[in-house]
Amino acid sequence: MKFREFENQMKRLPAFNLNDVRKLDPGFHRQQLSYWLAKDLIKSLPGGYYILANQTVDEQYLFILANTIYQPSYISLESALAYYGVIPESVLGVTSVSSRKTIQYQSTWGQFRYRSVKPVFMFGYIVVEVEQKRKYKIARLEKAVLDYLYLNPGIDSVADFEGLRWNRTPLRPLGDNPFFCKYLTIFASEALENRIRHLWEYVHA
Repeated sequence: MKFREFENQMKRLPAFNLNDVRKLDPGFHRQQLSYWLAKDLIKSLPGGYYILANQTVDEQYLFILANTIYQPSYISLESALAYYGVIPESVLGVTSVSSRKTIQYQSTWGQFRYRSVKPVFMFGYIVVEVEQKRKYKIARLEKAVLDYLYLNPGIDSVADFEGLRWNRTPLRPLGDNPFFCKYLTIFASEALENRIRHLWEYVHA
């Protein structure tokens, strides 16, 4: 397969692996990918994935890649909290939640980090569609907060929240938010509920 033909076929995918290529060309040799990689025509990603070298990579595209290279997963934790303006500074890399094991990958664009939760907690995300009909899954603000506090049990006092320096403004409406109350009930964790009480003290200080 000539590279231009390959490029035209692969540009519709956010990322591709050897299996994707062989669906189009069953006789395709892995060595060809190594050759194009050496020629800087494609770039490698964790998990055996690649993208075209001329692909523009911005935050939304990183979110799409994070969903793609480790499935099932959705953007959450620090990345989602920054997305909603809770964390004041930018976050390096992408943080996600997955029902698979906790893992992290290093890449040209920073780390892709995945924290493991039980399959029953894989809910509370929305699907955001961007150009070229590409999509990514990201936690709702309500779920991102709960994911973070569930996976960070050391955050257990008002002083801890002050140390995080979370922006109080987007958090204040959560107390009356039906999604937040419903999600918290699903976690069924007394320890998490105690952390939420400290969160309200911080938010309304």
